Amino acid sequence: MNPFPPSVSAIVAAAIDDYRMVTPPDQQTPAGLTDRIGQYLLSSGYAVQPDVSEAA
Repeated sequence: MNPFPPSVSAIVAAAIDDYRMVTPPDQQTPAGLTDRIGQYLLSSGYAVQPDVSEAA
């Protein structure tokens, strides 16, 4: 497993804060939050790929 660089942690934290501040509480969903995190990572130049590895 590759550790995340500190910059990724900061981007994810910013995405979470933005989502919680902009999206009304009754409209917040886990899927919406992960979409926002993905948008932030993509706009910061990171590649977002699903984990397709099989658990042994």
